[in-house]
Amino acid sequence: MSDNLKLWGSVDTTDPAHTKKVNQRGGFTAIAAQSQVKKATEMFGPFGLRGCWGVKNEQFTTMEDVGMVIYTATLWYSYNDRTGEFPIHSSIKYHSNNRVDDDFSKKVATDALTKGLSKLGFNADVFMGLFDDNKYVAKVSKQFSANGKDDNWLKNVKTAMDGLSDRDEQSVEESIKNGKLNSSNYKLAIKRIIELKESYQPTTS
Repeated sequence: MSDNLKLWGSVDTTDPAHTKKVNQRGGFTAIAAQSQVKKATEMFGPFGLRGCWGVKNEQFTTMEDVGMVIYTATLWYSYNDRTGEFPIHSSIKYHSNNRVDDDFSKKVATDALTKGLSKLGFNADVFMGLFDDNKYVAKVSKQFSANGKDDNWLKNVKTAMDGLSDRDEQSVEESIKNGKLNSSNYKLAIKRIIELKESYQPTTS
């Protein structure tokens, strides 16, 4: 996997338990926003903390004649000692038939954030239409179900990975992603990871 896709490959697979089908606008799969925020926090750090990730320059522009509001902001983040930022935006009807949606600001800001994070690869499988394939959904459901048998296994693997070469780290990440490394075999994988790191140490005569 290219280094440029390392972040993408770490966040592109979605747990079906954190999605729901919406029968509007032709039907689509919606992502639980809080699960996405949690994943971004795992990758970048606490929201709003300097050097982690967040949103700035938020602005709401209303179009009274059509009852619409346009939201614009800047999404910023730090990854591998590099910082990045780019604009995010969304719009929503907040006023219709003399009724005002009290939650319009939260909805439009959340929609913009979700679409913004998708540009970094978060939940890319949903945005690429893979959730329209029942076989794919069944596959990832099985993967996340297996992972859930031991809530700490993935954390233990990630901790053991500290110090791996980029190439070996990518190999482990790929094994996690495709389900080859899971809660049933992670202890053996950790042993192998430790052996790999020890092999990096120069021998002395």
